[in-house]
Amino acid sequence: MSCRTVVSTGVLTAVLALVGVPTFAASRYRVLHNFAGGKDSNGPLLFVALAVDRKGNLFGPGGSLYGQRCQEFSCGLVFEMKRGVGGRWSETVVFRITDPQTQGVLNSPITFDRQGNLYGCTGGLDLVFQLRLGRNGWSFTPVWNGGCADAVGVIPDSVGNLFGSLGPSGPNGGIGKLAHGADGWMYTDLYNFCWQQKGCPDGVWPLAPLSWDSKGNLYGTTYEGGPSYPGCYCGAAFQMTPNTDGSWTYHVLHRFGAFKNDGQYPYGSMTVDASGNAYGTTTHGGGSYTAGTVFKLAPTKSGLWKEILIFDFQKVSNRGYGAPGGNLVFDNAGNLYGTAGSSLCNGTCGIVFKLAPQPSGQWKFSLVHQFTGPDGNYPNGLTMDSQGKLYGTTSGGGKYNYGVVFEITP
Repeated sequence: MSCRTVVSTGVLTAVLALVGVPTFAASRYRVLHNFAGGKDSNGPLLFVALAVDRKGNLFGPGGSLYGQRCQEFSCGLVFEMKRGVGGRWSETVVFRITDPQTQGVLNSPITFDRQGNLYGCTGGLDLVFQLRLGRNGWSFTPVWNGGCADAVGVIPDSVGNLFGSLGPSGPNGGIGKLAHGADGWMYTDLYNFCWQQKGCPDGVWPLAPLSWDSKGNLYGTTYEGGPSYPGCYCGAAFQMTPNTDGSWTYHVLHRFGAFKNDGQYPYGSMTVDASGNAYGTTTHGGGSYTAGTVFKLAPTKSGLWKEILIFDFQKVSNRGYGAPGGNLVFDNAGNLYGTAGSSLCNGTCGIVFKLAPQPSGQWKFSLVHQFTGPDGNYPNGLTMDSQGKLYGTTSGGGKYNYGVVFEITP
């Protein structure tokens, strides 16, 4: 398989077949906004979760329109879902890129720092940018143009430094840091994947944002690379730990495809719990249906990490569910929520699912919502607010078939 293989809607069609009727968990679903295309949005970005500000308002990146229409509407935009009284929400486009020659094309997740500034990457120019809110709205400021994988974006640490797949390696797979000082932003190369070197065990092509644990360690996944057995370059999970001298150490936590029913091709961030266990999804692998997995990586006393498959989508592939992607989120009770595909809507409608830990050590699967098209099609990443409500977007479907913003009360 090519190192540049990227998951598309065809993945879902290829691995799923609908033959059953699902049982739904008790939940309340509602569409908060239908994207209309053009100046509103050409559809939210695939697998991207919404960012939340201090007031609980939601922000996300909208799809890009290329060529002449890029000039007419925008080369990507940032929208805001603002909370109102009585559970009402309103959508506003707060910034749109209109000059691809100087700003690039927005195709990146966005994230807040502690000061309320937004950061992301633009394609074409490989540019890291900042959006700062002022009296006249949000202003665009280039931060650094030395390379940025827009699928990964950047995430800030507690003091405002930015981390992502940055630097000369760019989308080929390197981890870098941008530190903000009195003289501007300074880049530090932290690690470059050694994919092209003989015998290299690394992954290659990170396609999802990095994440933090409570100790300040970084986690990420690569969609390919990391050979586990002959012929399987099925991706890897990794950790970056800081050293006292300012350097960082790279650790491979797991190479996917390590055994017969192991997951393959992770396409999402990892979520770390209070005990330091990391959770994520793979779009392929698992049992004979190869419908994907949800996994847990647990540190051991030896310093190595143990992978535990907490759910194999083979168990529900007869209902048409599989190919989980994007991030996972925990609620206060320790339940995990995520998104996956379903074989309705020509294979791409998708679902929101819940995994509840059981006293036996197993995890119980339940269906939170199944999309049908008019209520959305192909769900992206999830965000949970302080009240335990889930928010997300779909890349298609809805009233105008440009996607929706949705709310779920589990």
